[in-house]
Amino acid sequence: MANATERIGVMHCAEIAERNKWMFREQPINDIGIDAHMEFVDSKSGKLKQLLALQIKSGKYWFKEEKDGYIIFRDINERQYNYWTTNSLPCIVVLYHPDDNRCIWQKLTKETIERAKGGKGLFVKVPLNQIFLNDISNQQLLSFTNLPEHVTNYNFLLSQKEFMMIIRNGGTVKLHSEEWVNKCSGRGTTELIVDDGKSIRNYLYLYCFPFTLYTEFFPKLFPWAKFSVDEDYYEEYDKTLWHEDNCFYDKDDDEWYTYDGVTFEEYRQKLDPMRSIDHSGEVAEYMFILSLNELGKSFLTVNEFVSQNHAYVAARPKKTKRLMLTALKNYHAWLLKMALTYMLQIL
Repeated sequence: MANATERIGVMHCAEIAERNKWMFREQPINDIGIDAHMEFVDSKSGKLKQLLALQIKSGKYWFKEEKDGYIIFRDINERQYNYWTTNSLPCIVVLYHPDDNRCIWQKLTKETIERAKGGKGLFVKVPLNQIFLNDISNQQLLSFTNLPEHVTNYNFLLSQKEFMMIIRNGGTVKLHSEEWVNKCSGRGTTELIVDDGKSIRNYLYLYCFPFTLYTEFFPKLFPWAKFSVDEDYYEEYDKTLWHEDNCFYDKDDDEWYTYDGVTFEEYRQKLDPMRSIDHSGEVAEYMFILSLNELGKSFLTVNEFVSQNHAYVAARPKKTKRLMLTALKNYHAWLLKMALTYMLQIL
């Protein structure tokens, strides 16, 4: 479990991202170091323009080494270097100082990550004037890469691979959201509740969907998922609806009876699988259990294949070197033949 300072830093970055119209998604913790993904969607075209991976470091500790207008970010190992510099997503480090809310960043590339003298240790110079996210930084991050759309779409799915794998491995991923239905701004709260069998973590999605039902956006946020209501979570609310629609109360028997003989279980089967819990007409609350749809299953299959080292090697013919030499010898013989034929023609 991340400590309080780390949590404050992540949430501070999420707040800054939201103010600048970036979508921010906290990621499952791993031992390499990607804490969140951040994406920017063009408001006019609706197309994804940028998708970034963030390593977020919070605390005074990370600001202890300052030199020539830079903070020196150390403690980088070879595994992190390889992961960040070969990642399919552009990676950045964000340093957050809790005392004065300073938040600065730097790219994590082969050019920015330097090796200390003597080859011991890796470090990055993070400019003190490179603020996360002012107007200048915003433009820099938008132009960090210019990937083709199909690559961006693949990266979007890749950014949620951990959730897909948790589901496939028997874990549980739930989507909990509260939509303020009377607010045209589309504001509300959305989070994933992820149980991998070892721990339960919540990932907050600070999104808003103006003039659009949340149920229309959930499949766009998680295109790899099928959605079904959490039956246990909805039980009391569904029972209230059943009583109102199909039952009458007998005071003498202290019992509910149905008008048409439809049982509670039969009544629930007819309800909308993407329904919400209505809180006094002000808030629509959702609690869905996510499972893998065909896209999710297919993506994991394709990702496993392309993640193999030299997956195509098995298709190579044996004794490649000998075959290449034979082909080269035949090619030279053909060239000699063509040259002789040409000389005979001109003589």
